[in-house]
Amino acid sequence: MTASTAFCADVDVESFINDYYDAWSGTDEDLILSYYADTVVLQIPGLIIEGKEVLRDQFVRPFIPAFRGNRHLVKKMIFGPGAVVVEFSFEAEHKGPFGGYVATGARVNLPGCGVYEYDSAKRQITAGRIYFDVGRYCRRSRIRWQMIAKRLQRVCSRTSAI
Repeated sequence: MTASTAFCADVDVESFINDYYDAWSGTDEDLILSYYADTVVLQIPGLIIEGKEVLRDQFVRPFIPAFRGNRHLVKKMIFGPGAVVVEFSFEAEHKGPFGGYVATGARVNLPGCGVYEYDSAKRQITAGRIYFDVGRYCRRSRIRWQMIAKRLQRVCSRTSAI
């Protein structure tokens, strides 16, 4: 019995994370946001985003047109009660403005890792820390790191800085 229950939990976590990443490949803002708790705290390089509305305004809305049709390819997943670590590869084309930069048309293939805390009953992320190689992103998308660092500093001054 225990092995069967654990297996179901494993499948639930894997399907939850795969569904979450699949939502990001589309343009349905409400679907993407449905995977986050109202009080979510999300850290990405250079920023801490607190609350679903701030996440929507500062990250989801700019991201959708910039990387339409993107894919997160899950490589590995390790999880326990209420937490999951996901190693992924992000693949996209820079199709629209993002972070103050016009579309470059550059292909982005970026390895990353997400550490997520989640509410399994609601299937929502309550907190997350997403790590990726910002320098590699900038080289691949033809953006100079010094310029993006300055812009991140300005954004950080308007939000909670790391």
